[in-house]
Amino acid sequence: MPLVDMTDMLHHAYCHGYAVGAFGVAGWDILEGVIEAAEHLRAPIILSLSKSYPGAGGIESLAKAVIEMGQRATIPVSFQVEVDNDPQLAEGAITTGCGGVVFNASSRLLPENVALTKKVVNLAAPSGVLVVGQLGHLESVQPDDAAESAAGCPTSPLEAKHYVERSGVGCLAVSVSRMNGGGSKHDFPRLSKINQAVGIPLAIHGSAGFTDDQFRRLIRSGAAKVNYCEPLFEVAARRIRENTLAPEGGYAGLVEGVREAICIEAERCIRIWGCGGRAAEILTQCRTWTPAVPGLDRKPAETEASRAFNDTGNAKVLFARSRP
Repeated sequence: MPLVDMTDMLHHAYCHGYAVGAFGVAGWDILEGVIEAAEHLRAPIILSLSKSYPGAGGIESLAKAVIEMGQRATIPVSFQVEVDNDPQLAEGAITTGCGGVVFNASSRLLPENVALTKKVVNLAAPSGVLVVGQLGHLESVQPDDAAESAAGCPTSPLEAKHYVERSGVGCLAVSVSRMNGGGSKHDFPRLSKINQAVGIPLAIHGSAGFTDDQFRRLIRSGAAKVNYCEPLFEVAARRIRENTLAPEGGYAGLVEGVREAICIEAERCIRIWGCGGRAAEILTQCRTWTPAVPGLDRKPAETEASRAFNDTGNAKVLFARSRP
């Protein structure tokens, strides 16, 4: 089964009120466990790669494995690469064949963030790669919706609109952090205002520790993608720590059950985020994704879904026709 265009996948989720999990892949057991969960629940998934993941190093070989596994899967698969605020790293990520680049220049002041992100959008455009940009975070630190969302400040709806319109990103990431002891309070109404201001799929980064109801509130407020990395890695680490208590077993004993534990956790998330059972819709309504070849523009396969998309020129308009 071909990979699926990430732009189409996220707009389908955005227009139908669910979120797709972008699961961090830091090894083969995690990759297999996530795909097994998505196959079982017939859910679309995004596989996420980053050099910052433990043991990742160079991600080129892992990207090839992700593409191969995605093409062999019977459910819709996209994959993204996460990079920091260096456009050159983003340019290298595009050559891996990914469908999306998560570019995080949110530590910079707004004008520089816009300029850097726009550069990445221009680099990604010939290959049709979606750029996910990031601006500020969701914690309620300042009451003023118009306050500047520079590094360390909450995302402002007005500045989110400015950032999206001038950078050209196809998805806006908002960082959130679940603070123990009630240190920060998530401003869900602010997220709803951001959603109304930008009108594109939102992504949630820093998703550890949320309750089921909090995830559902995020999705109702426009979140169509949830990055789920550290919690998944902790599931794998916990299983390995448990295995170290066994008197013997070697390496095979240490990693025994990791894939199964990942599968259980991914299934739990898929149920919460509402993307289970959506595979058939995605496969029939979204374009297939052809990984980019360096030096060549991407030429998507011409399918019924892609013809419909090209007629409208806008995935949001296409999928909004069937919004409940």
